[in-house]
Amino acid sequence: MKFFIGIGRYQLDMASCESLKDKRRFVKSIVDRLGNSKVIAISEVGNNDYWKSGTLALSCVSASREVVQNTLDRAVKTIEGYGVEVVRADSWILNPEDLEENL
Repeated sequence: MKFFIGIGRYQLDMASCESLKDKRRFVKSIVDRLGNSKVIAISEVGNNDYWKSGTLALSCVSASREVVQNTLDRAVKTIEGYGVEVVRADSWILNPEDLEENL
């Protein structure tokens, strides 16, 4: 069985946030929106105590490499749709053969 695992890490600039509470509201909205897709698992993984920046990580799995790539691309667009600048976006797509080679 062939499947692909997508991993994304996104560093965010949240210049419009005025407080940590404001940032948490933005992050919760983004996480809820992306997490509702049932294809993505997402969490805030960095800069938790700074209200002007943050880091989100997500993962997705599909039998299609194109679906995984489109999901990672849509995640960036969704995040930017909240008025948040994605300063850096790193993504990786793995397949089981990649994982077996490293074991």
